[in-house]
Amino acid sequence: MRSLPACVAMLASALGLACGKDDAAATTTSAGTGTTGPEPTTTTTSTTGDPTDATATTTAAVADSSTTDDGTIDGECSIWEQDCAKGEKCAPWSVEPDLIPDEVRCCPEDANAVQPGDECVVEGYLGSCLDNCELGSMCLDFDGDGMGTCQEFCDGSAANPTCEADEECFIYFAGVPFCFDKCDPLVQDCPPGEGCYPDEEAPGGTGFLCMPTIGSSLAGDLCWLLSGCAPGLLCVTPEFVPGCNENFGCCTPLCDVEEAPDPCPDVNPALECVSWYVGGQKPPDVSYENVGACVIPP
Repeated sequence: MRSLPACVAMLASALGLACGKDDAAATTTSAGTGTTGPEPTTTTTSTTGDPTDATATTTAAVADSSTTDDGTIDGECSIWEQDCAKGEKCAPWSVEPDLIPDEVRCCPEDANAVQPGDECVVEGYLGSCLDNCELGSMCLDFDGDGMGTCQEFCDGSAANPTCEADEECFIYFAGVPFCFDKCDPLVQDCPPGEGCYPDEEAPGGTGFLCMPTIGSSLAGDLCWLLSGCAPGLLCVTPEFVPGCNENFGCCTPLCDVEEAPDPCPDVNPALECVSWYVGGQKPPDVSYENVGACVIPP
């Protein structure tokens, strides 16, 4: 069984491409606030999920976001503790709708607030800190149409985050701890508007979570973050997809490494189904053992 040898592109919490050929060229942390490896070139982000519709937000802008030692966002209150006055909730706030919260603030809690998982309304833009989700959650509206879904913040602390048994705490939206449902990437058993994406920003993510799909790029299309691909696809760095623009990444299908014949050559003759779990990494659940991606083989 072949193993995927290099990095995939970032989840929605991080901006730009994760890695270059061979060793990591620029890997953003799970909080989306820093890099490892050589200094990256300017990274752009799009509020629409389209890499060609970028808004000139650089890695320096990401670094300017105020974060704590644990990688979450700093500010006048604590998302973990929800320590605002009665009638207010602690939530991310951003000067502009650029997917990079600048701080956390005490914001008005709607008198008729809805619960996590419910449809919700955002006033202004994502990051305005104004929505109708209850205390301990916020409305994720990545397509900017004013409507979204309430997503619950993690409980506990940064050192010991907690979620429900079928969920996992993940630092998302450039520094915000959310609880996301676990999922099966080969089944894609997530709600409408979400896809089953890896829970780590590195090769061989340890598991998979249901996260909002930002954009709907198909196999071979450009992408700038992992969740910019349609459900069932991954955003991988350009060396893994034939003809991919070297400045972005490209979407490629997930696959079952035990499926015969290999389905990937039907997508492109240069592709093979390669195991997601690099170097013999052990998946967190036996249901993930067959998970692979259609890539140019090593």
